[in-house]
Amino acid sequence: MEGVIDAHARTLLTARPGFDWTVTEFVRVVDARLPPRVFHKHCPELAVTPPATPSGIPVQLQLLGSDPAALAANARQALRLGADGIDLNFGCPAKTVNRHDGGAALLRDPRRVEAAVAAVAAAVGDAIPVTAKIRLGFSDRRLALACALAAQRGGAQHLVVHARTRDEGYRPPAHWEWIGRIRRALAIPVIANGDIWTLEEYWKARTLSGCRDVMLGRGALADPWLAPRIRHWQATGEHLPATPWAARAAILSDYAAMQHSTLPERVVVSLLKQWLNQMRGRDAEAARRFATLRRITTLDDFLEGLAATQDEMPLAG
Repeated sequence: MEGVIDAHARTLLTARPGFDWTVTEFVRVVDARLPPRVFHKHCPELAVTPPATPSGIPVQLQLLGSDPAALAANARQALRLGADGIDLNFGCPAKTVNRHDGGAALLRDPRRVEAAVAAVAAAVGDAIPVTAKIRLGFSDRRLALACALAAQRGGAQHLVVHARTRDEGYRPPAHWEWIGRIRRALAIPVIANGDIWTLEEYWKARTLSGCRDVMLGRGALADPWLAPRIRHWQATGEHLPATPWAARAAILSDYAAMQHSTLPERVVVSLLKQWLNQMRGRDAEAARRFATLRRITTLDDFLEGLAATQDEMPLAG
């Protein structure tokens, strides 16, 4: 999710009821305490107390690292800057991150997970909650439960579990039933994550895992109305219609306007392509637009392509 779920995306995705809380992109911690500007860049919501999106949805600051002392120092820095919660990322499967001993790399040794969580929990005390996210292991699932228990022993107040190992990446299927094994063994809340693209998959993930709550990542980008769709069904039992292209185009256009206030045009176009790429796997019209617009480099032309009617769209080249 790095590079897409920034403060602007959080603002747009939480504008309608659906989310209970959100998490920032990870702040990469190596061996030193980072300056305040790094935290404010990743979490502009720190400007308000407690940090929240404009619609009032809480925002937790996420740290990624492996050095307990450095994580603790940065947790204290985040607390001083007004963070209302610290989330620790042990789930990132990116090769570059793992090669530098971050994210899912720690899942090869549960003791390291516990040490990292414990250091951060001790650093912030009872002032704010510490939470964590893991996968079902690195190369296999043999240490999945051990890593989950390690996070709990370290002081995590809830645990998000992505239902694959690091080596499985994002390849289907997600093993929601394995999350159930972890949930039954832990005393803290466990939250299911992975391959929740639709209302039906939300219910299947909950049923197989036994978890009360789920976390949406790529699914929220693929359909920005997924969380509101789930919340509406919970409240009424009614299935809302599929999200139309016009609504998808509107949120992308709003995102472009927000980003263009501070970023160069070429960067904004790149970010729009990243988001549209997430949409195209689950929506035929988004796939058609992506095929047509993926070589466009100017923002005006890209926005024109988003807004065009189907009859006005050129053939993909």
